[in-house]
Formats: sequence, structure tokens, C-alpha cells
Amino acid sequence: MWIATVIFYILTLLLSLFGIQYHINIFKYPAYFTIPLTLAVFIPLSIIFLLPLDYVTHNSSNAIPWISLPDKVILYMWKSNYWITFLLTWLILPMLLEFYRSGHNTTLSKIKDALKENLKFQLIMLTIAVFNILYLMFEVGLSFNNLKLMVIAMSHLYSLILATWLMGHGLVSTSRNCWIQGSVIKELNHKYAKLPKLVDDLEDTKVSFREDVLQVLTLKQNYTSDALEDFEFRDWILKLYTLIPGHFREQVERQYSHHNANIQREEITNDFMTKLDSKFNMNLHRFVGYESSYNLLISSIIRLEDVINATGRGELTFRIDNHRVLVSPRFNFIYWYYMRPIGNKVASFFLWIVSFIILQSEFFHSTKMSLLNVVIYSTGISKVGWLQFFVSAATFGYMLFAAVSSLTQLKIFNMYHLVRRDSDPVSASWFAMYIARLTIPLSYNFLTLFVNRASIFEDWYGQSIHLTGLFNLLNNWIPRLILIPVLLNIFHIYDKLKKKIGFDDSWSSFDDDDLVTSTDIAKSIVNREMSRRNLQLREFNLTNRNSENLADLNYERNRREFHDSLTNRLDESEPDLESEPIFYNGSIVNNTTNGLWSKLNNTFGWIAGRNNNNNNNRPYRDEEPLENFNYDDDADENLIV
Repeated sequence: MWIATVIFYILTLLLSLFGIQYHINIFKYPAYFTIPLTLAVFIPLSIIFLLPLDYVTHNSSNAIPWISLPDKVILYMWKSNYWITFLLTWLILPMLLEFYRSGHNTTLSKIKDALKENLKFQLIMLTIAVFNILYLMFEVGLSFNNLKLMVIAMSHLYSLILATWLMGHGLVSTSRNCWIQGSVIKELNHKYAKLPKLVDDLEDTKVSFREDVLQVLTLKQNYTSDALEDFEFRDWILKLYTLIPGHFREQVERQYSHHNANIQREEITNDFMTKLDSKFNMNLHRFVGYESSYNLLISSIIRLEDVINATGRGELTFRIDNHRVLVSPRFNFIYWYYMRPIGNKVASFFLWIVSFIILQSEFFHSTKMSLLNVVIYSTGISKVGWLQFFVSAATFGYMLFAAVSSLTQLKIFNMYHLVRRDSDPVSASWFAMYIARLTIPLSYNFLTLFVNRASIFEDWYGQSIHLTGLFNLLNNWIPRLILIPVLLNIFHIYDKLKKKIGFDDSWSSFDDDDLVTSTDIAKSIVNREMSRRNLQLREFNLTNRNSENLADLNYERNRREFHDSLTNRLDESEPDLESEPIFYNGSIVNNTTNGLWSKLNNTFGWIAGRNNNNNNNRPYRDEEPLENFNYDDDADENLIV
């Protein structure tokens, strides 16, 4: 019976490491960061096994001998899981989060800053605890055991409110997203509608980050010499300089090569560098997060456009990353156009049913009207131990997934970003902290969905919930408030409120005209991005000596235009190329400028290697009105609405 449990825990540990490594290169960080982060993900995943095991062992007429454990072992596992999670979420991970967020340069200064920031939060919690101690004194008396149970109950109620709200939002959005993905056109329009807002966020972040980068470049250029007066902050400045992404550094260096930014030596103090470091890293992480979201969204849109465009020929070849496709173009089209949408619709229908059962059970928890209780005990599932175990594990896993997925979807948490392979330690600590924080309250909440919840966890953890009448009352009514986030999400009240205050960014809040306009803008952005990705500049040699110079001129011209385009907004219009001729094999192949000067320029311009391209681009909002611009011609494809 131990073998199966040990194997499961080993697999869970490997899955935790794989999931963390997928988002952040955890092995390049010290052990004091790696171990807490791993535990914060490992413990919630292990509870998906432990909770059904505990419940089925004490409530099934047919136990599972190959995974059953003694009651003392289960109690020890619950206690260790809880107190490790408690230390992680209330002490260790908040300290690590503030440690990596701190702008100080030395480890000792970072620790002091993290302690100071966490002390503010702990003082707030202590103030609340004082009122609870007074209430506890009059209700059941003051003792060490009662104080311990009160701490457990307070932590439970705080996390239960958050977990219930997030789970209610996630139960609706998960099944809705599957339904949207059940139609290629709906999914494409859904992604089109999100792109302009994402581009705005990315460009705003670029502006803020560019200011920080400019300061770092100015400091690096003027105050990193071997002189004694530059020694104090030289390594700090060089460390920030190495953190600048290479492509972004080139843009700023080229764009601000003649910028008159100046920082006086007396301005460079420890406080100045600390604030710059903190702001620089915050904007860097936001920039990396938005850029990653932009690239993923663009790739997804391009892939869906390829699916739509392949409907005529019945064969699908992606414009990007097609080398990763291991099947034939015909089967690839069948999968993306038929199999995947149908599978998503079936999954959406199934998830709607499961979500409805969970929501109804939350409202009628601990009663015979709970649908989950009816499903388990009225259909014969409880008579088959392994089946009850898998149904319970799958249900609780879905509840936990719905709550965790909402952390990445709700805009209130938009200051933290999970980036594939490149997440920052601040965001990783925050997400790991809340994954661990939500698990224990949801575990007990899962037990309350049944009439009979006899288990080791109920006997140990439940005594803190039932310590006072107030704690028990709150635990009974908080889950029923799950209907509030559910209704807010179903009727798009979030989006309507954001639209009223000017922060609307959801596709569902657009009317028909807004949706068409958003689609037009998104198509323009996608086409521009594809043009950039397809622009593969290579050196080449021509045998004709005279035409070689002309080809080099063309190459240099295209290279400069390519670099200049990187500094423009992603959603700007195409530059005006009429002011400069294009040569091929010694002849002018593109010239739309008329008049005497044009003829002279065509004849002698290549000799002087002139560049008259004055690119005064403006964002798409300042250009020709969208209703007067033919986006179908620009996109060379059908408009999808």
C-alpha cells in the first residue's frame, strides 16, 4: 500500500518541477528560493491525492487496499501540509517576494527592506487578531489551544473568501473559453478583439521602460570608468545594463544617440540607484510579460487565419512554426478545422455540467439537496472505492484549477506575469503563494459539499472552524456567495462596468461597429507583424561589378528601414517609400514620384547614396479613418466577423 503512494508523490514532485521550470528557470536561483517555490506547488498537487484518499477511506463501503494508509499517517500528512503551507504563505514567500522586488543592491539591504515591508502587513493582521482575541475570550475562553485554532480559522476564512470568488469566476470562464474555441471564427474574432488593447499596454510599458533604459545608458556612458569616483556604483550600473534586452537596447541607443539626457554626479546616491533599480526591474518584468503575451496572441491569430484560408483547398500549412507539425497538411487541416472545435464543444458542454453541479452543491452544501452528494451516493459510485476516489480527485482538481486560472485572467492581478521560460522571481513567488493559500480552504470546502464528511481532515481541521458560532456561520455562508462572481461573469457585468469608466477591453462588451473596427485594427497589426517576420535580410553578391554597388545600396537601405521600423509602434501605418527608388540589376523597378527632380534623383541618386526617406509615422488612430481604408486589400484575405 505504500508503493502506490510513494510513486504518486514522486510523480507529483516531478510534475511540480516541470511546471515551475516551464515558467521560470528555477535551477539558476539559490536553494532558499527553489525549495519554497517547489513546496508551494507540490503540496497543492499532492492534496489532490490526499483529500480523496482520506475521504474515500472513511466513507466508502469498498476501500482501496493498494492506496489506503493508516489514520495516524494521514493525520501527520495533513498537519505537515497545513503548517508548511501556513509558513510559506504568511512568512517565507512574502519575504522572498519583497526580497526580489527590493531595489537595493546588497543582500543584507534587501533582507532589511523585505522585513520592513512585511512588517507593515503583519501589523495589520495583528490588529485584526487583537479584536478576535477579545471576541474569543468572551465566547469560549482564552487558552493556547484556542489561540491556535483561532489562527487557523482566521486564515481559513480569509483564504476561503478569495478562493470562492476566484473559483466562481473560473468555473464560468473555463467552460466559456472552451465553447469559444469550438468555432474557429469565434475564436479568431475573440483574439482579434483583445489585440489592440494588448498593443496599447505593450506600447505604454515600452515608453516607461525606455525612460529607465535611457537613464541606465546615460549612467553607463558617463560613470563606469576606472576612475576612483566612479567605483562606488559602477558594478551596480553595469548589472542593470546587462539586464536590458538586446533588441530593446539597440533601439534606445539608436533612437536616443543624440538625446541630451544628463545626470549630474551629485544626483547619483544610494537612494537614487535604489529607486532606479526598483523601477527598472518592475518595468522590465512588465515589458517581458506583455511582449510574451503579444507574441503568443499574434502566433495564435496567424495560426487561426491559416486555418480559415485553408478551407478551400483542404490542406493546412502554417506560415509560422510549420516545421513543428508532424502530420500531413491534410490531416492537420482536419484536426484544426473539425476535430479540435468539436472536441472543445464537447469539453465545454461537459464542463458546464460539472460547473453547474459544483455551483449548486456550494449553495446547498451540507444538505441532501447537494447535487454532488446525490451523484456520489445515489448512483452507486460510493460502492466502488476506486471510482469514488477518481471522481472526487477530478472534481476537487477542477475546483482548484478554476480558482488558480482566475489569478491569470482577472485584471486586478495584472501586475504579475507568468512568462514561458522567462518569469521573474517576484511573479513566480506571488503565484506560488496564492496557489498554496487557496488549496487548504478549498479542501475543506470540498468536504462540506457532502452530507457525511467524516474524515481525518474534518476531525482535525474542522474543530477550528466550529470553535465559535461566528466562525461556523461565516464558513457556512461564504460559499453561498459564490453566486455573486458567477452572475457578474455570466452577464458580463465586469465588462460593462469597465466600459462605463473607460477601461473596456473585452470582446463581449463591443457592439457590432466596435467589433468590426477592432477586427480591422487587429488585422492591420497582424499583417504588419507578418511583414516583419518575413523580412529575412541576407548578404548577397552579384557578379556584375556595377550592379553590385546598387545591390549594396538596396541592402543598406532595407537594413536601415528594418531597424527603424523596430522603434515604431507595432500598430503604425506603413512608411512612405515613394521618396527613394529601388534598384534591381541596375534598373529602377519602383518609382512613383514624378517631375524633374524625380528624374534627376533616379539618374544620379545612387551615385551619392542618398536617403530621402523622412519617416514621420503616426499611430493608426491618427491616420486615415478606418471606415475609409480597405483592410481586405491590405490583408489580402477575407474579413472575418
